[in-house]
Amino acid sequence: MKHGLMLAILTLSASALSADGERFAIRGEYVEARTCAVWTGSCFANGEVNLMGKNAVVGWSVTEGSWDGVKLDGLKIAAVLNAEGTLHTKYEGKVTSVVYVDKKATCEQRKALTSMARALAPDHMGNVTKMVRTEISFTRKGIEATLTADKEFQVKTEAICHCDSTSCHAYLFYPAVSKATEVESAKAVANAYQGDSLGGIRWSDPDRQSAMVGTFAK
Repeated sequence: MKHGLMLAILTLSASALSADGERFAIRGEYVEARTCAVWTGSCFANGEVNLMGKNAVVGWSVTEGSWDGVKLDGLKIAAVLNAEGTLHTKYEGKVTSVVYVDKKATCEQRKALTSMARALAPDHMGNVTKMVRTEISFTRKGIEATLTADKEFQVKTEAICHCDSTSCHAYLFYPAVSKATEVESAKAVANAYQGDSLGGIRWSDPDRQSAMVGTFAK
């Protein structure tokens, strides 16, 4: 009887742990920087629509977890986006992306990372024109984050200053490109792309309230 009771308790405990563990398969850090203000008032945002915000750098750094049964702890993936019009507006049009995959990832892990990014950003990662294996650096401490890949792109964020946060009824005007993601607005101290994979399109758009920093869990 005692043995049966102990077995029942262990079974219930294992089920509880399993249910708790299945709340997410994977989680990590996320950063995004666009070529328009994302922390802004609607009047300013509408003034930029279809003039700015056609490009973005997005990046995921896996803290722990698996995708498609493949462990991805510590690996990173990023992308640069190019749209016909302002992202997340009716003018967005066709969006193409160049994907940068962690050089440390195996072939199996590269496939899983790409699948994860496409699942998290299905609206903007459906048309990948090029995939690059490279060393990706991603660090984050609170709202301060850096994302770089060799000489291709650089994003560096910091907190939005008080004067910017209280002016013009500013708020996070756009959602993040990545779904299943919680973000805060940030200032992009650096937001640059110097690669040659977007048909000659490059940018450097620093010191703008154009970034988002947060976490993802799926």
